[in-house]
Amino acid sequence: MFSAFGESKAEAPKRWLAVLSILLAAFFLWLALRDLDWRVFWATLKRARYGYLPLLFLWSSATFFIRAWRLRILLSAERTLPLLNIFLANMAGYLGNNLLPARAGELIRAAYLGRRNPISASYALAAGLVERLMDMIALIILGAAALSLNGILSPMFQNALKSVSILGIIGLLILFSLPRFEDPLARFLANAPLLKESYKEKASAFLRQFNGGLRALNHAPRVLRFILLTALVWLLDAVGNIFLAHILNLRLTLSQSFVLLAALGLSSAIPSTPGYVGVYQFAAVTALAPFGISQADALAFILVSQIFGYLVIGAWGAIALWRFNKSE
Repeated sequence: MFSAFGESKAEAPKRWLAVLSILLAAFFLWLALRDLDWRVFWATLKRARYGYLPLLFLWSSATFFIRAWRLRILLSAERTLPLLNIFLANMAGYLGNNLLPARAGELIRAAYLGRRNPISASYALAAGLVERLMDMIALIILGAAALSLNGILSPMFQNALKSVSILGIIGLLILFSLPRFEDPLARFLANAPLLKESYKEKASAFLRQFNGGLRALNHAPRVLRFILLTALVWLLDAVGNIFLAHILNLRLTLSQSFVLLAALGLSSAIPSTPGYVGVYQFAAVTALAPFGISQADALAFILVSQIFGYLVIGAWGAIALWRFNKSE
């Protein structure tokens, strides 16, 4: 259905990446499950108050809606796009990431946006990349601040985290200012002696598309809206984690929830199987252990979180694909 991007000629690297993802998933899952007290694990799941999950479904849906609202800021540099189209494209992309390897959902989202809106798929893909970079920087800053507030690290590590946070802020400022330097960068690429002409053309085209995604943030009101929505997205996700912990009769504070979000978000950069099986389990156990949450409780939490996430994304993603096919 989404054939606009074609098929890569480099099949061997894809196969090796798939093998590496499976091996890493198995290794991290083994690390997360070794020495697990299964009785405590099942007891935590049995005591859970699942009747609250419909409320959490609405909360999670609202968070995804705000993510779409934020993405529209990047996509609407030239014209305002329908928010519903962006929301459904987002959900189709998340569904693809849960079911397909190598974050193929990013391509699905871009193709969906390109077909349902007056923008190109490559522009949508570049805007999505900008969004991911901004989220990564935000997670670094939030995670570092939350770890420092919890005081679970030595002063040396806290100072290191502050340095990383400063680098993250600098990276954010560079991203915001990059469109102002598009012409000098384009001239630099055009005159680069070590690059072949075909590579120069591809690099220049990517630079234009990438800057197109950033150009919407080229003035203060949009920058402020994007930053505020980013903060709101991660705040809602953090509160959602607290709500889920309450359902499982666990105690999780806001700062601890931010640490968990940072661990899960940064771990998603590791090559992994669809749905981040293994990687998320290890990240959850590692992030929650310093706060006195047992391995069994952490695994119960992340298991319910992932299954519930599949249900939310699956429901909205199915609606998105149905609507897309109906309009064909």
